Amino acid sequence: MAKKKIPNIAARFGPRYGASLRKRWNLVMLKKLSKYECPQCMHKKVEWVSVGIWRCRKCGYTFAGGAYEPFLTHKVR
Repeated sequence: MAKKKIPNIAARFGPRYGASLRKRWNLVMLKKLSKYECPQCMHKKVEWVSVGIWRCRKCGYTFAGGAYEPFLTHKVR
């Protein structure tokens, strides 16, 4: 069975900037662009507005969250 291919949106950079930086950028952008659930209406319609600001496209609820994920998964010191 073939391995599932991870989408690589950093492929547009080609060989520039180094492999490790492209991999890190790819992971951040995949987190930022993926669909998240709204805490108010429970639909997967949350979109990134700005760094730390997220908005639901269905109900219009705007809330603060992480820079690239609406809900932090680790402790902030």
